[in-house]
Amino acid sequence: MDIEDYIEQHGEVLTVTLWYPRNDDSEVKAIEVDLMDVRAADSIRVEYDYERDGWVIKQASVFEWEAGDEECDADWQEVAFIKSWGREKGESDE
Repeated sequence: MDIEDYIEQHGEVLTVTLWYPRNDDSEVKAIEVDLMDVRAADSIRVEYDYERDGWVIKQASVFEWEAGDEECDADWQEVAFIKSWGREKGESDE
């Protein structure tokens, strides 16, 4: 798939669709969101956790590496979990 197959813009919203990320041959398994502004902010990564049935949000903790560091491990760790269908309205909500 080409990158254009994953991304669409609807007005002020950019929609990114992960196509079957749990498949071994999937090219994209997570989305990294960055902010370019005068306000500094950490990037986040969003991926789906099928075992817990929800979205995982991760942040890095390392932003600088020694010269020659080939790994450059940013130490991405989970900072939030959002259960799927957590806001789905039920009959009692109507």
